[in-house]
Amino acid sequence: MMRRLLLLLIGLALGLGLGLLVGWYAWPVTYTSVPPSALAPGWKNEAIWMAAQAFAYDGDLEAASGRLAPIFGNVDLGPIVLQRAEKAIDDDWPAIEIALIGRLAAAYGARSPRVDAYLALGP
Repeated sequence: MMRRLLLLLIGLALGLGLGLLVGWYAWPVTYTSVPPSALAPGWKNEAIWMAAQAFAYDGDLEAASGRLAPIFGNVDLGPIVLQRAEKAIDDDWPAIEIALIGRLAAAYGARSPRVDAYLALGP
């Protein structure tokens, strides 16, 4: 009985290891021709954060729009960025990071009292 259990566990471990080896190295999944708009929500939020950092550095709203347009399409980016700033407040992000996203939203003409409180902070 013990021998069967041991063989079963060894077989499961070998099967799992072989499956991972094949799935990760031999024939991994590859995605091609996928538009940036197909990014997961977390990566879209990361794109907003990076665009806000770049906007804080260069102040170029057109460049920020160019960075975000492939991800969000030809929509008004202000409400999207403002929503991200509000979520950053809810998630207890550092105040300076909220301020950077809030400034980008304000540059798009989207403001809210919650985010406006952070606009005067930072560099």
